[in-house]
Amino acid sequence: GMMKIWNFTLVILTFLLTIFGTFMTRSGIVQSVHAFGQDTKLAWLFVGFMAFAIVATFGLLIWRLPELRSRGQLDSLLSREGAFLLNNWILVFTAFFILFATMYPTLSEAIRGERLTVGIPFFNKWMVPIGLTLLLLTGIGPLIAWRKASADHLKYQFTWPVASALVTLAVCVALGFGTSIAAIICFCFCAFTGTTIVQEFVRGIRIRRKNTGSDVFTAFLGMTLRGRRRYGGYVVHVGIVLMFVGFGGQAYKKEKQVEMKPGQEIQFAGYSLKMLKLRHDEDRQKEMVTAEIVVSVRGKEIDRLQPAMWYYMNKNSDRTTEVAIRRSPSEDLYMTLGNYDLSQGVANLELKLNPLVDWIWLGFMMLAFGTGITLLPERVLAPLAARVKEDLTVASQATTAIVLIFVVSVVSAVMLLPTRAMAAPNQAHIESEMDWFGKNVMCMCGCRHLLGDCSEAECNYAPKEFAIIRGMLEEGKSRDDVIAYFVQRYDGQSALAAPIDKGINRLAWALPYGFGVLGAGGMVFGAWRFSRKNHPQNGKAKPSPDEPPASPHLEDKLDEELDKLE
Repeated sequence: GMMKIWNFTLVILTFLLTIFGTFMTRSGIVQSVHAFGQDTKLAWLFVGFMAFAIVATFGLLIWRLPELRSRGQLDSLLSREGAFLLNNWILVFTAFFILFATMYPTLSEAIRGERLTVGIPFFNKWMVPIGLTLLLLTGIGPLIAWRKASADHLKYQFTWPVASALVTLAVCVALGFGTSIAAIICFCFCAFTGTTIVQEFVRGIRIRRKNTGSDVFTAFLGMTLRGRRRYGGYVVHVGIVLMFVGFGGQAYKKEKQVEMKPGQEIQFAGYSLKMLKLRHDEDRQKEMVTAEIVVSVRGKEIDRLQPAMWYYMNKNSDRTTEVAIRRSPSEDLYMTLGNYDLSQGVANLELKLNPLVDWIWLGFMMLAFGTGITLLPERVLAPLAARVKEDLTVASQATTAIVLIFVVSVVSAVMLLPTRAMAAPNQAHIESEMDWFGKNVMCMCGCRHLLGDCSEAECNYAPKEFAIIRGMLEEGKSRDDVIAYFVQRYDGQSALAAPIDKGINRLAWALPYGFGVLGAGGMVFGAWRFSRKNHPQNGKAKPSPDEPPASPHLEDKLDEELDKLE
């Protein structure tokens, strides 16, 4: 019964931001392929509608304020309610940050007369800490008690999750994952949150078995049926953890553009790639140019990939790029065919290695599955529970199969990790810098993509610029020297994917976080004042004479009983 006004405000803001996003793309304020040009009349229509929506929605909210007062009270900031409030604020701040960064090019053009680019690197730099904070809160939230957490309860709840995070940290350091601190932190938080979820299921099953005398699987199913919202939410959290494992793997992504001839063999990220031939085929619908590549690891052929370019007949310039992908639990290898010369059999290939990317898709499926658990009515799942209870053998076999599938998946992920080839220190530094510039410099051919992501087959800009960058790096030029070259060449920062962190540009970096810190401070202060009003005698509540002593085990049992009331 708490935060009703806050929830209604979030609903209103969601609607208003949807309209505002449509206004930005359609009116042409933000560069978009969906814009209807610089239509002033359309812009004023949007502004008028948004003004009406703001007055109408917030007017209704103010009118209904007496009926929206909270029935519950915030007893302590160190509680599950406090963690929920903090999580809400971080999500709202994230929305504000993305809105500000999206509008910053328009604001910079209006203030300075120069339209700056705010691309992927800007968002990655500032959204990574926010995402990691949300991941950590996903694990902390279920561990904190409702109303107020005691020291004994926190120790009881946090011991195993913290231990698993520390073990994960030691494993990451031992395996040499130190090239990305953010990825290591992400893996540690994933371990922390994953252990939290497992711990909640194990303790719930233990209480259920003690109360009903059933076996583990029946207790698990019955517990999930009685508390679908709670345990379905935990399955959703499992999906979030798996997705973040995939996000962490992206820190070790590798990219390379190569020119290959028939019979040529190259090394890429532990794989040996040999080009057999470049062939031309034709059917009734299209012409096909295909490169045949043999993929080997440690001298053993593991796959054959065929990146291709298809040209459809009877249509003007209608072609498709057919990406060849080798998938595995540990990583995916992508190959894309670019420019080619059929007479010489030469092909330009773009190679990409995406570690753990399939875990993102697995996590999304788990997220959808957990959502389905929370939405299904009990009458749908009750017959299944009765059937499993009658046949415990089937239940134990199903449990064993699930465990075996999980173990096999983990072992496969480890066994399929290829051996990484080590480059010379100087060459490794140059390749690292080339990769950085490919992600932080815009392609100026008109595609509006990053230099390393330009997919235009006729684009001669990207290869020439990469050659210039490599030449400057081999001459000993620093990253700042190359950036200064692009700023001077294009008379501004239009070729950069993020504004330089100097002068007035620092507003783009500092302003959102400044507002976020001030807002969070105000929220904490307001919650603290609100909680003190509910407790006389300097904020300390008088204990009830009938109140039993705090016990982590009793609180677990209380949570189980409360779930039955939902």
